[in-house]
Amino acid sequence: MSQKTEEELRHALGNAKAETEALKSMLSKAADRLEEVVEADCSETEQQKALATARRLRVAISRTDGADGQVDGVSADLSGGARSPRG
Repeated sequence: MSQKTEEELRHALGNAKAETEALKSMLSKAADRLEEVVEADCSETEQQKALATARRLRVAISRTDGADGQVDGVSADLSGGARSPRG
């Protein structure tokens, strides 16, 4: 792999990681806000819906938490090797 290609891939990976972190932050804030809404005057049904949505958002966040060099559970090997699922 050429050095320029590797640099481009590293840059793209860095951008993808930054975007993932920004999205996780947005999801976390949305979950926090839903939990705040539940504390307000809402019907029991609406409270349960909001809490369920907040839980789903937090699960989505936790599923994107991986080890360094992994995005969505797939190893991002930039040394020319194959990508392999995390195991």
